[in-house]
Amino acid sequence: MRVSKKVAGLVAFLLAAVLFYALDSSGISLFMLSDNYSAMYLLFITAACFAGYLGLMALTSLRVKLRQGNEGEVKMLSALYKVLCFFALIMGLMLVLGKIQSFSAFFSMFGGLLLGWSLQAPVSGFAAWVMVIIMRPYKLGDRIQFPLLGLIGDVVKFSPMYLTLNQVGGTIGSEEPVGRMVHVPNAMLFSQVAINYTYQQKKETSSYILDEAVFRVTLDSDWETVENILLGTAREVTKDIIEKTGTEPYVRADTWDYGTLFRLRYMTDATDRPRIMYEIVKKATKEIQKNKNIDLAIPFIYSFKRGLDIAGTSSKLSDPIEEIDIARIRCEKLEDENFLKENENEIYEIAKRINEVGLLQPVILVRNLDDDYYTLLFGEKRLKACMLLGWEKIPAIVRNRYGAEVNK
Repeated sequence: MRVSKKVAGLVAFLLAAVLFYALDSSGISLFMLSDNYSAMYLLFITAACFAGYLGLMALTSLRVKLRQGNEGEVKMLSALYKVLCFFALIMGLMLVLGKIQSFSAFFSMFGGLLLGWSLQAPVSGFAAWVMVIIMRPYKLGDRIQFPLLGLIGDVVKFSPMYLTLNQVGGTIGSEEPVGRMVHVPNAMLFSQVAINYTYQQKKETSSYILDEAVFRVTLDSDWETVENILLGTAREVTKDIIEKTGTEPYVRADTWDYGTLFRLRYMTDATDRPRIMYEIVKKATKEIQKNKNIDLAIPFIYSFKRGLDIAGTSSKLSDPIEEIDIARIRCEKLEDENFLKENENEIYEIAKRINEVGLLQPVILVRNLDDDYYTLLFGEKRLKACMLLGWEKIPAIVRNRYGAEVNK
């Protein structure tokens, strides 16, 4: 519909110009704008600018289509063509009015001063706009990051003065657009590093990047079972992406203080990354929890499945937790200087963690039968960490001595 209206407008200008030309050829000169030029010349100039704009748009659309690009490139170039055609029309008007020399002299005298002083930032912004349109490091619809500004967003508009982004994150802790528009002055683009998340050469491979999901498992977990679960989950969730990119997911691993880190790497859609990771983590975690040959590792506890059943204590979530005075707790290991020296770094890390999030798992004690003291059954490092933090009491599960095996 828009193209038809533009073509109709062009035809109307041409018909009017032809009519004025016919009258001028008959000796009838209407609407003389200067000594040498009538309105006929202005109509022809306007029609030529209009035709040039439509021709450039048609060529651009064809070129983008052959390159398998998207409509974002066409829209950006359309804005540039409009400015060029408008400037050509102004020059034509000055010519018809016989003011071209005066206009050129005025522009030469004051144009440089005006652009170099009052319009320094706008001119820089306009120059950046032209450069980005020509080079196209990013275009409408791309997701870009400005590290120096701490900003990530999807390009929704690119005018001669501003780059408009739909901010990603900011109000949420995720890589998803939040609907908050951020306008970045184009003049800043010359001094900013821009990272394009969705740079594309062909439409079929657009916006696909490498992503990673990390799973921590215990050292006694079956390696091949872990790999099969992770790879199977990634193939199931990213099936369509694998077909388009031809890139299969793979696994890398490295050692960790409390087990093994499996890094599942796969191709993902940059604009849909959070959802895809969520699906992979959810499905893989459920499979791991059901499988008896794998166990998730947790810091300072080691095992998810055995975190509450260490050293034969069989602690249950239903056990009551009491606040016990630390001064009434006895522990032989905390009197051993070698034990404290060997575990010094780990104890400080535990203390730091407890100071940030609190004590997530209470220590386990047994009550002495011959006095009013307690003997530590499990949790020496956590107890020492709480002592370093200046705690006077500590959450604990108290056991009877009968049937309990003290962890020496």
